[in-house]
Amino acid sequence: MTEVVGLNKLLAAHFEPLALETLVVTRRDFPHWMRPDLQQALEALFTGLAGARFAGARIRDHDFDFRFADLAEAGAGIAAGPAEYQDVDIGEAQPVRCLTRGLWLAERDGVRFALLLEVREGFRGVRVRIEIAAPPGDAAARTTARISEQLRVRAARGTAWRGKVLVLETAREDFDVSSAGLRVEKIAPVGRGDIVLPEKTLALIERNTLGFVHRARELADLGLSAKKGVLLYGPPGTGKTLVVRWLAAALDGFTKLIVTAGHYVLLEETIEIARALQPAMVVLEDVDLVGGHRDGPWRGGTALNLLLNEMDGLAPEARVLFVLTTNRPEVIEPALAARPGRVDQAIEVGLPGEIERKLLVQRYSGGLRVTDELASETARRIGRVSPAFIKELMRRAVQAMLERGGGQALEPHDIDAAIKDTLGAGGRLNARMLGAESAIGFAAVG
Repeated sequence: MTEVVGLNKLLAAHFEPLALETLVVTRRDFPHWMRPDLQQALEALFTGLAGARFAGARIRDHDFDFRFADLAEAGAGIAAGPAEYQDVDIGEAQPVRCLTRGLWLAERDGVRFALLLEVREGFRGVRVRIEIAAPPGDAAARTTARISEQLRVRAARGTAWRGKVLVLETAREDFDVSSAGLRVEKIAPVGRGDIVLPEKTLALIERNTLGFVHRARELADLGLSAKKGVLLYGPPGTGKTLVVRWLAAALDGFTKLIVTAGHYVLLEETIEIARALQPAMVVLEDVDLVGGHRDGPWRGGTALNLLLNEMDGLAPEARVLFVLTTNRPEVIEPALAARPGRVDQAIEVGLPGEIERKLLVQRYSGGLRVTDELASETARRIGRVSPAFIKELMRRAVQAMLERGGGQALEPHDIDAAIKDTLGAGGRLNARMLGAESAIGFAAVG
């Protein structure tokens, strides 16, 4: 039968003849997203210490927690066991293998010390706890302080996440230790030329985002704020998300954090991460979900207050760009949309004009030939509809061409069939769903 080796026994032997109850313990907690960098910091620390010893741990008596205070009296209740790891996906070829519980025994600068790590779920989600135990005295206190600070600095760099597109997700609703954390989004890069908007609109967006961040450090050196908020508003399907993808690709060296409808509950932590990983861009999609007027039917409540406070509370030198999007600017709280230091520029991403509609007709034709005459006539006929509507219209036109056994060119009756299909057969509901109904700000189509 395999002997059960209590960690209490290993700990006592390491510090002998010092009694365990005389040890001085310091503690530091780390947020879950720092786990990959903390893991690498721990590996670097103990690789450099000759004779360091590691033991995994299993708790055999659940009256105890994995703390030095419990280890000092647990006997065999907390025993040496296999090391348990969790793979944390950081969006690269290999995940980072992160320890969930373990104990190191080592010596540094002539001071014997022990360090334990535990990952567990608490009220505020997954947290990582480090405890360092050492003998009493100033020399030992200085050594443990240096170790703790070394780990903090390296973990806080966030090297595993910097420069990536991130979404902060909630923990799983179970009792397992979960990364509860950052998911790296793989998004197809979008170039400026991929966006069909009036040049005046594109230039305004570019100046207030890319142009601003390229000068942000110089502005901060002159005592001016390096943070900025931009609101993109307009009807659904006009390209706001495409603009965000363009900015994400163009902001080289920036960490991008995306907050969508289901993640506003994590807003405070998201902005904490942005602050730690700056320069950063925080994208708040459909901000009207939390930014409704306080006195209106879409009251934002505590999430709105938190958003306002966090945007206002960042230090002036913080290099954080906020990009907010909404389909309903009329319900946005005036303090969010107008107060300097929160949102500095509102930009309408509106319905495309006739020139842009012609380009979209040609772009969404699936590579088939569309004459300039047909593209111009289609752009005129459909009126001021969204790009999303044009994309669907052209898909149906191509389908009509395939059904009649056409070649590689669209003809006027293919467009006729698509318009009849989208706006005739489905009635007003279908028109509204596709973004071509005057009641929601689109021109009616005859």
